[in-house]
Amino acid sequence: MSSIYNKIYDFCKVRNLGSCLNNGQEKTNRVKFIERLLTSEGISYYIDEFSIHNTDNKYFNIIIEGNSSNMVIAHHDICNPNIDNANDNSASIINLIALKKLLPNLRVVFTDGEEFGGIGSNRLSEQINNGDFGNIEYVLNVELSGIGGRNFFIGDYPGKLSDKIVSMFNCPIFRTPYNDSVTIRKNGIDSVVINPLPIDLDGVSNLIHNGVPLNTKILFNCHTPKDTVDKISIEDMKVFTEEVLYEILK
Repeated sequence: MSSIYNKIYDFCKVRNLGSCLNNGQEKTNRVKFIERLLTSEGISYYIDEFSIHNTDNKYFNIIIEGNSSNMVIAHHDICNPNIDNANDNSASIINLIALKKLLPNLRVVFTDGEEFGGIGSNRLSEQINNGDFGNIEYVLNVELSGIGGRNFFIGDYPGKLSDKIVSMFNCPIFRTPYNDSVTIRKNGIDSVVINPLPIDLDGVSNLIHNGVPLNTKILFNCHTPKDTVDKISIEDMKVFTEEVLYEILK
């Protein structure tokens, strides 16, 4: 299982031509990489291709089906095509592929267009509400999961899923910027974003989990050349996936 986490290094070498607004008609390089990885891991999937506003630009949600009433998602699109996009959000894609191998019945979706207002999550919400996936109790949205391990926060999105995670891990709740959970909740579906963080070695952070301050400064690396793969911890990815996500979704 540990080898799957090392795929983050290959994934971060992949460059799209631009943001999701520049997809055109063809699958992006990142989508093609995910397809190859899923195939090599023996995980079946399909691509939901769609357009909005009658444009020629296509979006690509990657659907990995299962029998669970729980769904976990992570966005695969990027804002800056010239950087690794390691923590935002390549690590989460790799982690959820590893999680699917641990929980074969889990429903997993990789959304497109998160960086531009939740294009893919809005499409997904419509499908959930139409009953395309049967009964979905909640959607856990995984963001920036390349470092932090068991130390994490969840977004300030009250509901049964939030209550469940807090009761299990006594984690802090943090006011987050936009993410796919915002769109999903707007469509009447229970959803929470979860985000691990490394320890704040300066010890000045007010965000505390497991008795240690969490470094929120890393959140500002998103979309910048600082979001590099050398800042990712393979061990933290494994711990977060197998000791946090697994426990929430099993």
